[in-house]
Amino acid sequence: MCTLRLLEKRSRERQLSTDVFEKKSCVKNGKGNGDYVNVLKKIGLDELRIIYKEHIREDFPRGERRPFFCMEKLQKAGQYDCYGYYRDDNLIAYACYILTQNGSYALLDYFAVVPELRGKGIGSEFLRSLNGNVSAKCGVFIEAESPDSAKTEEERQTRERRIHFYPSNGAERTNSKCLLFGVDYNILFISTCDAVDTQEKGNQRHAVEELYHELYGRAYGRLCKPYEDHKPN
Repeated sequence: MCTLRLLEKRSRERQLSTDVFEKKSCVKNGKGNGDYVNVLKKIGLDELRIIYKEHIREDFPRGERRPFFCMEKLQKAGQYDCYGYYRDDNLIAYACYILTQNGSYALLDYFAVVPELRGKGIGSEFLRSLNGNVSAKCGVFIEAESPDSAKTEEERQTRERRIHFYPSNGAERTNSKCLLFGVDYNILFISTCDAVDTQEKGNQRHAVEELYHELYGRAYGRLCKPYEDHKPN
């Protein structure tokens, strides 16, 4: 994940410190003590740096952590959007997306709920809130480790749960897969358009390849091998 070609800053580089929105949702806490108000915010580089140090380093193993300077370079080029989910000004979940240069598609890079609040439906609520706010014009790709390549039954069941989570919250399975850094991933897709026609679905495989090309540059062929699996989902 740490191999990136140099990205040119484009004229449409955004003012990250001011490109912020808030969206509030009222959630029943189930304890009779009133409601929780959760707030979705698009965050800038300074907040991302804090989340990286305090959460991403703890939530993801070293092999799955993108170096922060890569995230910074992408965000300054307008290709890395990050969102925080807050309750009483405390972070309860976060997500990061890599955008294609033309802004048509995004890849979900990180998605996590803070450990003490997992299993309480916050992930589903957060993802559904994100689906209507992500900058990608056409849709979002999601990588999920394939159950078919799991080494143990426990690992297979864990991967199955992860894959089922996304379709239950607006994603659809595709025939696209990717062998990335030696790990086999299923590719899921969340449309950000009102409808996805047949032609657009046909472009999804091409869009995945283009996105990986942008990320890995000359190392693309060595690190990343997209392919299609025509078995029924």
